[in-house]
Amino acid sequence: MIAHTSSDPSMMPHVAGEQHPTREERVLNRIHRPDLVDLTTRLVAAASENPGGTEHATVQELEKALRSIGAEVHLSEVAPGRPNLVAHLGDTSDTPGILFLGHSDVVPAGPGWAHDPFAPYQEGDLLYGRGSTDMKGGLAAVVTAMAAVHAEAPETSMTLVCTVDEEADALGIEHYIMQPPQRRYAACVVAEPTDLVTIVGCRGAANLEITVTGASAHAGRPADGASAILGAGELIKAVETDSARLATDPHPVLGAATWNIGTISGGHGTSIVPDTCHLAMDRRLLPGEEPERILDRLLTEVRASARDARRAETGLIVFEGQVTMQMPGFLTDPDSDFPSLVTRTLRDLDVQRGTGIWTASCEGGFIAEHHGVPTVVLGPGDINGQAHQPNENVSINDLHAAARAYALIALRASAAARVGSPGVGTPGGKLG
Repeated sequence: MIAHTSSDPSMMPHVAGEQHPTREERVLNRIHRPDLVDLTTRLVAAASENPGGTEHATVQELEKALRSIGAEVHLSEVAPGRPNLVAHLGDTSDTPGILFLGHSDVVPAGPGWAHDPFAPYQEGDLLYGRGSTDMKGGLAAVVTAMAAVHAEAPETSMTLVCTVDEEADALGIEHYIMQPPQRRYAACVVAEPTDLVTIVGCRGAANLEITVTGASAHAGRPADGASAILGAGELIKAVETDSARLATDPHPVLGAATWNIGTISGGHGTSIVPDTCHLAMDRRLLPGEEPERILDRLLTEVRASARDARRAETGLIVFEGQVTMQMPGFLTDPDSDFPSLVTRTLRDLDVQRGTGIWTASCEGGFIAEHHGVPTVVLGPGDINGQAHQPNENVSINDLHAAARAYALIALRASAAARVGSPGVGTPGGKLG
């Protein structure tokens, strides 16, 4: 039995001896583990590796499930075979509703799996398969929750936005925010895996690519050329120096900005002075940081250090870069109305895992800016222990808990918005 303090009789808990369960209890009684496992299994089996594939099959499964419960579904093609999905249930007036956000792509399966990563299977409480945690389990929990709420409270306004390309260049969310908002929302829940911790903020992220160009020569006379790989060494040293600087000046809530050099490639053979080297980097962003300015500063510093190291004195070493992706962060006051509603709901369901800040990034920052609503990240699965790894799995108990939480959050946020709760439907804070 759940506890709730609302004065709305339809939201009150069932009391022993009463004939009829409350609306919340009726909604929760409609959420069943076998349905969650079935939908998660179908979504995982609909492979959507990125890069390397399309999200079309996954979106088809989502569309089928949503239309079967009466949702109004719209697809918008971002690129061939890569459609965003927007689905709505409930009140079509201007009453603010809850917005759920997810993505349909998964990272490539890679080696090391005990079984076919796209042939999901159960072992005890765990469901295995690529995307089970990140984040097809979360999507299945959202759809299951929406179905249960709509069956008992059809006026409740709920929208699911599911984007493509979240795992790479964020093309899907950028396509979505290019359109003017079609509805008003009270709040947003991003269904990414958080182990059911309520995440109230995360840093932004940017992908930077830098090409170092040198001059080739025979390895017997390296001074005739200019090694792009040695030039890249100066870049790596500059990143290390900046990383140490950033660590000394963390944000009071979000922590320090960070660098990661993800890939490096260059050269043509051991007997040839390399004329090119390419590096791809991740930079986590704090409020007020602009990726283009970060890149310009880095290039200025590395050009100076290369000159000091006498690598660029002939003008043969050139550093060029570009920002290929940027994702804003967000920060919602954990004591404001919507995060408090979420954590109270989880406590009512006996899921007490607290609030936190994410080390990952997600598309919630785009939503916080575009719709101007308080945003949290909440979902089943372990982002650090399972996502992007072989033998990825998610707890079925956590899928069930997430679906129950999403359902009550939708009911309660909608009720709060209808009576004009001042902190539901007003921004909780955004990062640039």
